[in-house]
Formats: sequence, structure tokens, C-alpha cells
Amino acid sequence: MDMAAPTVPYWTTAHPLPESDGHEDGSWGMVLLDRWCLIDDLPNASTGMGITSTGLRIQVTFHPARPPLLSRLCVHCPGLEFRRVVPKVIASDADLVLLCVPVNPNSTADVRNWDYFVYRPHHRLDLLPNPHPLYLHDSIAALLSRQDGAWYAVAALGLGPPVYKGGALISWDFDIHLYRSTSSSKGWTSKRVSVTEFIRDKFIPIPASVDRLYHETEKTITVGGEGGTVAWVDFWRGIFLCDVLDEFPVLRDIPLPCPARRNRNLLRNQYDPSYFRDVTISRNRDSIKYIEMEMWSPKEPMNTTTTPVSYVDCVLNNTRKFQAIRDDWKATTWSMPMPVIGSSCEYWHRGCEVGVKDITLGASNPCRSNLLSFSEIMEMFKELPMANPP
Repeated sequence: MDMAAPTVPYWTTAHPLPESDGHEDGSWGMVLLDRWCLIDDLPNASTGMGITSTGLRIQVTFHPARPPLLSRLCVHCPGLEFRRVVPKVIASDADLVLLCVPVNPNSTADVRNWDYFVYRPHHRLDLLPNPHPLYLHDSIAALLSRQDGAWYAVAALGLGPPVYKGGALISWDFDIHLYRSTSSSKGWTSKRVSVTEFIRDKFIPIPASVDRLYHETEKTITVGGEGGTVAWVDFWRGIFLCDVLDEFPVLRDIPLPCPARRNRNLLRNQYDPSYFRDVTISRNRDSIKYIEMEMWSPKEPMNTTTTPVSYVDCVLNNTRKFQAIRDDWKATTWSMPMPVIGSSCEYWHRGCEVGVKDITLGASNPCRSNLLSFSEIMEMFKELPMANPP
């Protein structure tokens, strides 16, 4: 069973658990795992038991669902209240899951207020040593399952200081933080790695008006392989690849393809690139996939209706009409075969390109066409209950 954690956060106690079809171990293969855990005592054959750093008993249970439904982890820890935030999934690999649990309900800013567990749906729940004083943000951590889960490693990329010589930048330093479940020290280690050739600046330079570091990790992908390859993704600029299990790890810097024409101003305006760019690994892990969306609004014809002379005429003659705005979009995919050696942007191969005009709904299927009916959408909103959460 492989688990993939979605990036969309979702958690609610009112939402029913998915139907498991009797497969508590998720034996049908790939599942989509919800990032946020459900708080409830719902044990089954997959339940793993453990002890928190504060000495409380904790259990984690896997409740699978067939994609596209989300599978979920249920956490039960009597004596621990989850008032501000609930346990969440950080990473997964094969059938192992790295999750963190807030053990101090009044403060969640410090890494010392979180417990980190590795869970496997076969009665296994391991408490990891707390990484403090290391920084372990959700977006920079990777989990690597080794030898079919016999042992595992957790890796994270830390930002070190830039190095200058004579006023010139000569390197960006980073730290590879690593925990091995088989290590005799049972603790975290750190190794300094450096980028001395700023290849991204040649292909995707940062505008002078943009306040951005050379690399800002927004997504981490476990590639695997003999050296335990991990990809740290900066959606604007590129990917760091590193074999974290090597004795002397090296960062390989792979720039992303240049931003599409309609997205170039978005970089200068510091838009969130995750809205229109994404990177993932192929299912058999032999290539990295990249997709970019371009979105724009077509030019609308000018309104030729007569402008009312006065405000009274404007009110009396106003006939409120709803108009659906049909935006144009285009998606382009790229792929990069794995493994790669060295740092280069030449590894990317352009894949397919699809636009909104390429998507059609046949008239023979009125049910699907009706889903896009604007009038029916307005009727739906009349029946949709909405509330402003506290």
C-alpha cells in the first residue's frame, strides 16, 4: 500500500469516515491520505499504540478509502486536548507515515511542543527524538522507507548562511538534517552542503524588486533509490536533489523551466506559485513531473447600451443579469527522467500542452453539460448552508 498526502488541509469531526470495504490495511494499493487527522477512538486491525513524550498513551488507526476519496488517520490520546490544532501528516513513503502531534495545547510555535511519530498500519507507532534545536517545518521533511519498512530515515533541509568573499557571494550553505531508525546514537545528525554554482541565476534570475532567497522549499518529494534521493522543490526557481544517505551528500541544483509568458509578472508581484505550478514523482519513481498553468481572461466587447441620464433612471431601468465569465487557461507538462547526475536544466523534456478549447462535453451527455449550467449553479447556492467559522 502506498500513501500520498494531499496538500489541501481538511479536518472536521462532523464528517463521516470513508467506507473501507473491509480493507483496513489498504491492500488495494495507492490511497490518498488526508493531511489532518480525525480525533476519535475508532480502533481496527491497523491500530498502532505508543507513548507520547509526556507519558500519555496514544493510538493511531488507519481508515482507508478508495481514491478519489481521502483515507484518514484517527488519533486517540486520553488526557491530551486538541483545542487549537490537531495532529497532522507531514510525509509518507510506501506504507509508512510521518505525523506530528501537538503535546502542548497552549503553544504550537516551538518544535519542542510537538511529538513526531512514524506509523505503520501493522501495530507500529514509533516516537522519534525531538529535533530541537533543529527546525522541522512541514514543507521540508521527507520520510524514506528502507528494506520494505525494516528501517527508515527522516530527512529535512535547513537553510544555512550565505558566504561572501570580498563583497561577492561565493556560496549558499544548507544543512541536511537526518534521523535513522537504525542509528546507535538514536538522535539527529546534520551535514553542511553548499551551492557554489548559481545555475538558477542564469536561467531564472530573481528581479531586483523581489525579496526572495536563492531557494525556498515549498514541497518535498521522496524519490528513493540506493542513496535515498530527496527532492526539495522551490516552485519559482528549481529543485534540489540530494542522496541523503550518502556519507558525503551533495546538492544537485535543477532549475525549473522558465515561467510561461503570462506568469512572468506574477513572479515580480510575488504571487504564490503553488496556485499554478506543481511538481510530483511518477508512480514508479522513474521520472519527476512538472506542470504549469496559465490563466487569463479573454477581452470582453465594450458595452454598447445607453448610459442612464440620472441615478433615478439607472435604478428604475436596471435589470440585474448574471453573466458567466469564461476564463481561458492552458496547461503544459514537463518530465525529467531519474536518476540525474550533476546540475542542469537540460534534463527537462517538454510533454503535452492542453487548453480550455481542447476540453469538450458531448451533447449526447446532457447530465455533464448541465453541471456547467450557470442558472442551476445559482439555484444550488440558494440551498447551500454557509457559516462563518469562529
